[in-house]
Amino acid sequence: MDNTWNRCVPAGLEEYAGDKQFATTLARGLELLHCFTPERPILGNGEMASMLGLPKATISRLSYTLLCLGYLATTEYYGKYRLGPATLSLGYPLLAQYTLRRSARPLMHKLATALGCSVSIGIRDRYSMVYIEVVRASRGLVYSHDIGSTHPLLGTAMGRAYLLGCTPAAREALINQIKIKDPQQWQQHEKKVLENFSDYPQFGCCTSVGDLIYDVQAVAVPLGRVHGIDVAAISCTFQGRTLDLNWLRHEIAPQLQAIACEIS
Repeated sequence: MDNTWNRCVPAGLEEYAGDKQFATTLARGLELLHCFTPERPILGNGEMASMLGLPKATISRLSYTLLCLGYLATTEYYGKYRLGPATLSLGYPLLAQYTLRRSARPLMHKLATALGCSVSIGIRDRYSMVYIEVVRASRGLVYSHDIGSTHPLLGTAMGRAYLLGCTPAAREALINQIKIKDPQQWQQHEKKVLENFSDYPQFGCCTSVGDLIYDVQAVAVPLGRVHGIDVAAISCTFQGRTLDLNWLRHEIAPQLQAIACEIS
Protein backbone atom coordinates (compact mmCIF):
# COMPACT_ATOMS: atom_id res chain seq x y z
CA MET A 1 0.00 0.00 0.00
CA ASP A 2 1.29 3.45 -0.92
CA ASN A 3 1.66 5.46 2.31
CA THR A 4 2.15 8.77 0.51
CA TRP A 5 -1.51 9.70 0.82
CA ASN A 6 -1.49 8.77 4.52
CA ARG A 7 0.81 11.71 5.11
CA CYS A 8 -1.39 14.12 3.16
CA VAL A 9 -3.37 16.66 5.14
CA PRO A 10 -6.50 18.35 3.78
CA ALA A 11 -6.10 21.45 1.66
CA GLY A 12 -5.41 24.48 3.85
CA LEU A 13 -3.69 22.50 6.60
CA GLU A 14 -0.37 21.98 4.83
CA GLU A 15 1.53 23.54 7.75
CA TYR A 16 0.80 20.39 9.79
CA ALA A 17 2.16 17.94 7.22
CA GLY A 18 4.88 15.89 8.87
CA ASP A 19 3.85 16.91 12.40
CA LYS A 20 3.86 13.61 14.33
CA GLN A 21 1.51 15.01 17.00
CA PHE A 22 -1.08 15.99 14.39
CA ALA A 23 -3.78 13.33 13.91
CA THR A 24 -4.15 13.51 10.15
CA THR A 25 -7.05 11.06 9.90
CA LEU A 26 -9.03 12.96 12.52
CA ALA A 27 -8.31 16.23 10.72
CA ARG A 28 -9.53 14.74 7.45
CA GLY A 29 -12.82 13.66 9.02
CA LEU A 30 -13.47 17.02 10.64
CA GLU A 31 -12.57 18.90 7.47
CA LEU A 32 -14.93 16.65 5.54
CA LEU A 33 -17.78 17.82 7.79
CA HIS A 34 -16.74 21.42 7.11
CA CYS A 35 -17.38 20.86 3.40
CA PHE A 36 -21.13 21.04 4.07
CA THR A 37 -22.66 24.52 4.12
CA PRO A 38 -26.19 25.97 3.70
CA GLU A 39 -25.23 26.56 0.06
CA ARG A 40 -23.83 23.01 -0.29
CA PRO A 41 -26.06 20.82 1.93
CA ILE A 42 -25.67 17.67 -0.19
CA LEU A 43 -22.31 16.37 -1.41
CA GLY A 44 -20.82 13.23 -2.91
CA ASN A 45 -17.42 11.67 -2.35
CA GLY A 46 -16.02 13.04 -5.58
CA GLU A 47 -16.99 16.61 -4.70
CA MET A 48 -15.48 16.34 -1.23
CA ALA A 49 -12.31 14.76 -2.60
CA SER A 50 -11.89 17.72 -4.93
CA MET A 51 -12.56 20.26 -2.17
CA LEU A 52 -10.09 18.69 0.26
CA GLY A 53 -7.44 17.66 -2.23
CA LEU A 54 -7.58 14.03 -1.10
CA PRO A 55 -8.07 10.73 -2.99
CA LYS A 56 -11.66 9.65 -3.51
CA ALA A 57 -10.91 6.30 -1.85
CA THR A 58 -9.82 8.11 1.31
CA ILE A 59 -12.95 10.24 1.29
CA SER A 60 -15.08 7.13 0.76
CA ARG A 61 -13.69 5.54 3.94
CA LEU A 62 -14.16 8.74 5.92
CA SER A 63 -17.73 9.29 4.75
CA TYR A 64 -18.63 5.65 5.52
CA THR A 65 -17.22 5.97 9.05
CA LEU A 66 -19.01 9.28 9.67
CA LEU A 67 -22.22 7.74 8.33
CA CYS A 68 -21.92 4.84 10.78
CA LEU A 69 -21.43 7.32 13.66
CA GLY A 70 -24.38 9.50 12.67
CA TYR A 71 -22.36 12.56 11.62
CA LEU A 72 -23.46 12.02 8.01
CA ALA A 73 -26.78 10.76 6.65
CA THR A 74 -27.76 9.38 3.27
CA THR A 75 -30.02 11.26 0.87
CA GLU A 76 -32.44 10.35 -1.88
CA TYR A 77 -29.55 10.95 -4.30
CA TYR A 78 -27.37 7.87 -4.79
CA GLY A 79 -23.90 8.32 -3.32
CA LYS A 80 -24.72 11.71 -1.80
CA TYR A 81 -24.63 12.72 1.85
CA ARG A 82 -25.90 15.42 4.15
CA LEU A 83 -24.95 16.23 7.74
CA GLY A 84 -26.45 13.89 10.33
CA PRO A 85 -28.08 14.64 13.70
CA ALA A 86 -24.89 13.81 15.62
CA THR A 87 -23.29 17.03 14.38
CA LEU A 88 -26.06 19.03 16.05
CA SER A 89 -25.78 17.19 19.37
CA LEU A 90 -22.01 17.68 19.27
CA GLY A 91 -22.39 21.46 19.08
CA TYR A 92 -24.97 21.94 21.81
CA PRO A 93 -22.63 21.44 24.81
CA LEU A 94 -20.55 24.34 23.50
CA LEU A 95 -23.57 26.62 23.19
CA ALA A 96 -24.64 25.64 26.68
CA GLN A 97 -21.37 27.03 28.06
CA TYR A 98 -22.36 30.52 26.95
CA THR A 99 -24.89 31.20 29.68
CA LEU A 100 -24.63 34.87 28.71
CA ARG A 101 -27.01 34.02 25.86
CA ARG A 102 -29.90 33.57 28.28
CA SER A 103 -29.33 36.80 30.18
CA ALA A 104 -28.70 38.75 26.99
CA ARG A 105 -31.76 37.51 25.08
CA PRO A 106 -34.39 39.84 26.69
CA LEU A 107 -32.18 42.89 26.12
CA MET A 108 -31.47 41.82 22.55
CA HIS A 109 -35.18 41.24 21.88
CA LYS A 110 -36.08 44.68 23.22
CA LEU A 111 -33.49 46.37 21.01
CA ALA A 112 -34.37 44.32 17.91
CA THR A 113 -38.07 45.16 18.31
CA ALA A 114 -37.43 48.84 18.89
CA LEU A 115 -35.11 49.21 15.89
CA GLY A 116 -36.59 46.65 13.49
CA CYS A 117 -33.33 44.77 13.09
CA SER A 118 -31.47 41.60 14.00
CA VAL A 119 -29.28 41.64 17.11
CA SER A 120 -26.58 38.99 17.26
CA ILE A 121 -23.68 37.79 19.38
CA GLY A 122 -20.80 36.04 17.65
CA ILE A 123 -17.43 34.42 18.27
CA ARG A 124 -14.65 33.46 15.88
CA ASP A 125 -14.34 30.18 13.99
CA ARG A 126 -11.00 30.30 12.15
CA TYR A 127 -11.41 33.19 9.73
CA SER A 128 -15.17 33.57 10.09
CA MET A 129 -17.61 34.76 12.72
CA VAL A 130 -20.13 32.22 13.96
CA TYR A 131 -23.33 33.40 15.61
CA ILE A 132 -24.13 31.96 19.04
CA GLU A 133 -27.28 34.03 19.62
CA VAL A 134 -29.60 35.82 17.19
CA VAL A 135 -32.82 37.75 17.87
CA ARG A 136 -34.80 39.10 14.91
CA ALA A 137 -37.54 41.69 14.68
CA SER A 138 -38.69 40.09 11.42
CA ARG A 139 -38.21 36.66 9.87
CA GLY A 140 -38.80 37.97 6.38
CA LEU A 141 -35.20 38.98 5.79
CA VAL A 142 -33.27 37.29 3.03
CA TYR A 143 -29.92 37.74 4.77
CA SER A 144 -28.75 34.39 6.21
CA HIS A 145 -28.53 35.10 9.90
CA ASP A 146 -29.13 32.36 12.46
CA ILE A 147 -27.45 30.56 15.34
CA GLY A 148 -24.54 28.59 13.92
CA SER A 149 -24.35 30.52 10.65
CA THR A 150 -21.00 31.98 9.65
CA HIS A 151 -19.81 34.99 7.67
CA PRO A 152 -16.33 36.23 6.72
CA LEU A 153 -14.59 37.80 9.69
CA LEU A 154 -13.18 40.80 7.86
CA GLY A 155 -16.34 41.48 5.84
CA THR A 156 -18.64 41.95 8.81
CA ALA A 157 -19.01 44.68 11.41
CA MET A 158 -19.07 41.92 14.04
CA GLY A 159 -15.78 40.47 12.83
CA ARG A 160 -14.10 43.85 12.87
CA ALA A 161 -15.43 44.49 16.39
CA TYR A 162 -14.12 41.07 17.40
CA LEU A 163 -10.64 42.06 16.24
CA LEU A 164 -10.79 45.20 18.33
CA GLY A 165 -11.81 43.12 21.33
CA CYS A 166 -8.59 41.09 21.02
CA THR A 167 -5.26 42.11 22.46
CA PRO A 168 -3.07 43.99 19.95
CA ALA A 169 -0.72 41.00 19.70
CA ALA A 170 -3.57 38.53 19.08
CA ARG A 171 -5.14 40.89 16.54
CA GLU A 172 -1.91 41.27 14.60
CA ALA A 173 -1.29 37.52 14.61
CA LEU A 174 -4.79 36.74 13.33
CA ILE A 175 -4.61 39.33 10.57
CA ASN A 176 -1.26 37.91 9.47
CA GLN A 177 -2.80 34.43 9.36
CA ILE A 178 -5.66 35.69 7.20
CA LYS A 179 -3.23 37.39 4.83
CA ILE A 180 -1.49 34.06 4.30
CA LYS A 181 -4.37 31.57 4.55
CA ASP A 182 -7.22 33.61 3.08
CA PRO A 183 -5.58 36.36 1.01
CA GLN A 184 -8.75 36.96 -1.01
CA GLN A 185 -10.65 37.95 2.13
CA TRP A 186 -7.89 40.38 3.12
CA GLN A 187 -7.64 41.92 -0.34
CA GLN A 188 -11.42 42.34 -0.55
CA HIS A 189 -11.90 43.96 2.85
CA GLU A 190 -8.53 45.48 3.78
CA LYS A 191 -9.55 49.07 3.12
CA LYS A 192 -12.75 48.91 5.18
CA VAL A 193 -11.05 47.03 8.02
CA LEU A 194 -8.31 49.64 8.34
CA GLU A 195 -10.90 52.43 8.17
CA ASN A 196 -12.81 50.79 11.03
CA PHE A 197 -9.64 50.52 13.10
CA SER A 198 -8.87 54.17 12.48
CA ASP A 199 -12.41 55.37 13.30
CA TYR A 200 -12.98 53.19 16.37
CA PRO A 201 -11.41 55.56 18.95
CA GLN A 202 -13.84 58.28 17.85
CA PHE A 203 -17.06 56.27 17.43
CA GLY A 204 -16.51 53.20 19.63
CA CYS A 205 -18.03 50.88 17.03
CA CYS A 206 -17.38 49.07 13.76
CA THR A 207 -19.59 49.18 10.70
CA SER A 208 -20.28 47.32 7.49
CA VAL A 209 -22.36 49.16 4.91
CA GLY A 210 -23.21 47.04 1.89
CA ASP A 211 -19.85 45.28 2.12
CA LEU A 212 -21.17 41.72 1.76
CA ILE A 213 -24.73 42.23 0.52
CA TYR A 214 -25.72 45.46 -1.22
CA ASP A 215 -28.71 46.28 1.02
CA VAL A 216 -27.36 45.01 4.35
CA GLN A 217 -25.74 47.32 6.88
CA ALA A 218 -24.57 46.63 10.42
CA VAL A 219 -22.91 48.15 13.43
CA ALA A 220 -21.06 46.17 16.10
CA VAL A 221 -19.13 46.59 19.34
CA PRO A 222 -16.78 44.23 21.23
CA LEU A 223 -18.05 42.31 24.24
CA GLY A 224 -14.65 41.12 25.43
CA ARG A 225 -14.29 37.57 26.72
CA VAL A 226 -17.53 35.70 27.39
CA HIS A 227 -17.18 33.86 30.71
CA GLY A 228 -13.43 33.89 30.18
CA ILE A 229 -13.77 31.54 27.21
CA ASP A 230 -13.86 33.37 23.90
CA VAL A 231 -13.74 36.95 22.72
CA ALA A 232 -17.19 37.94 21.43
CA ALA A 233 -18.92 40.86 19.75
CA ILE A 234 -22.53 42.04 19.40
CA SER A 235 -24.11 43.62 16.33
CA CYS A 236 -27.28 45.18 14.94
CA THR A 237 -28.01 44.27 11.33
CA PHE A 238 -30.48 46.01 9.02
CA GLN A 239 -31.68 45.05 5.58
CA GLY A 240 -33.82 46.83 3.01
CA ARG A 241 -33.44 50.40 4.22
CA THR A 242 -31.31 53.28 2.95
CA LEU A 243 -27.63 52.73 3.70
CA ASP A 244 -26.52 55.37 6.19
CA LEU A 245 -23.12 55.22 7.91
CA ASN A 246 -23.72 58.29 10.08
CA TRP A 247 -27.06 56.92 11.30
CA LEU A 248 -25.35 53.68 12.35
CA ARG A 249 -22.62 55.52 14.20
CA HIS A 250 -24.64 58.24 15.91
CA GLU A 251 -28.10 56.72 16.40
CA ILE A 252 -27.67 52.96 16.63
CA ALA A 253 -24.19 52.51 18.10
CA PRO A 254 -24.95 54.26 21.43
CA GLN A 255 -27.94 51.97 22.00
CA LEU A 256 -25.85 48.91 21.17
CA GLN A 257 -23.03 50.10 23.43
CA ALA A 258 -25.49 50.44 26.31
CA ILE A 259 -26.67 46.85 25.77
CA ALA A 260 -23.07 45.62 25.61
CA CYS A 261 -22.28 47.27 28.95
CA GLU A 262 -25.24 45.52 30.58
CA ILE A 263 -24.47 42.02 29.35
CA SER A 264 -20.65 41.92 29.31
